[in-house]
Amino acid sequence: MSSQKIRGVKGTRDVLPTDTYVKDDDPWIRIGHLHLIERAARELFPLYGYREARTPILERTELFVRGIGEVTDIVGKEMYTFEDHGDKVSMRPENTASLVRAYVEHNVNQQEPETKWWYLGPMFRRERQQRGRYRQFTQIGIEAFGSPGPRIDAEQIEMLDRWLRSLGIPFEMHLNTLGDSACRPKYREALQAYLRSRSADLCEDCRKRTETNPIRVLDCKNPKCQEVAAGAPKMADFLCDACRGHFDQLQNSLKALGVGFIIDSRLVRGLDYYTRTAYEAIATSGLGAQSTVAGGGRYDGLVRELGGPDIPGIGFAAGVERMALLLAQQGKEAATKPALFIAPLGDAEAARADQLAQQLRAAGIAAEVGFRKANPGNQLKRADALGAKYALVLGDSELKTGRANLKELKTGVQQEVSLDELVQKLSGDR
Repeated sequence: MSSQKIRGVKGTRDVLPTDTYVKDDDPWIRIGHLHLIERAARELFPLYGYREARTPILERTELFVRGIGEVTDIVGKEMYTFEDHGDKVSMRPENTASLVRAYVEHNVNQQEPETKWWYLGPMFRRERQQRGRYRQFTQIGIEAFGSPGPRIDAEQIEMLDRWLRSLGIPFEMHLNTLGDSACRPKYREALQAYLRSRSADLCEDCRKRTETNPIRVLDCKNPKCQEVAAGAPKMADFLCDACRGHFDQLQNSLKALGVGFIIDSRLVRGLDYYTRTAYEAIATSGLGAQSTVAGGGRYDGLVRELGGPDIPGIGFAAGVERMALLLAQQGKEAATKPALFIAPLGDAEAARADQLAQQLRAAGIAAEVGFRKANPGNQLKRADALGAKYALVLGDSELKTGRANLKELKTGVQQEVSLDELVQKLSGDR
């Protein structure tokens, strides 16, 4: 058998519980960062009425063809699709279509006129690997069904704004409207005519998009295509009265809630199902070209397109790995550090240390115990590396007297404590 190392699949990334960085321009994503992001979502989203829903990773390919759009890059180039005993299935590239499928399949609208769900899980796209973009990536997102008015749009954007700010992520909220089936066809015609007139200045992909999905040209990162997009017709000039009213009310609601935003006429979403409201939280530093941290919008026709009733929907998805990169770059604390490290010097001391650690953990206090036989100096180095606040060396005399010196590692200050009152002492210190 070969002893050669087996490397991970290109475009995937290991997430390790390490406390160090590889180098300044490529920090580890640490498990602790992901936990911070997830915990903040789990605490915040239910305050707005969102309940967690989970869907399978595998779905029928038809779901994404119909839901996302056959001519999108995701369906045309990026999905992992294969035959499964006669069925064509795909690993989900995003979760909105999956949640709409579940909503329709289980007739949720008959039990709940208005539904709010949130989700967390891995998605898969075979994209070109770059900073902040992976072929397996994690998204946290929300979906709301049954509310057509702009107030739910404002509530979602305010919640996203609050979530990102609570984590200390630097971003700007960009906002646009994409119109609907009443006004977008005329805009599409005008945009297509303009892009055809500038075809020579577009990249090859955008020349194809001009004929299949022209609005996607506005989102191209190619500098020449961006120059062309800057002079393109704007959706705002083609809005019907209903869409204009919706967008105006949305802006007024956000202002009333104190949420800052930037109107961005070139903001489009990469999926066919979006209508009216589109929004993105864009990092102001740290991610380079892949700067969108979270994005979403309204998809009022998607439930009907996937076999359900004509029920409106709106939601967003956030890239967890991108958020974690930003946290890592800011030196955000990523893990729970032990309050106490106990360094036993012998077998009897080790047994007592294990009992003390058990008592501390039962009280909700993080505690670590030294398992390797080492001198006190080396054990204290371990305590410092773990980021422990206190260290306690447990030797023969400490066992006999039931008292030990509790050392605060940052200051070096020591105080004598009773081992029997250790839990009480550290509980009061929190």
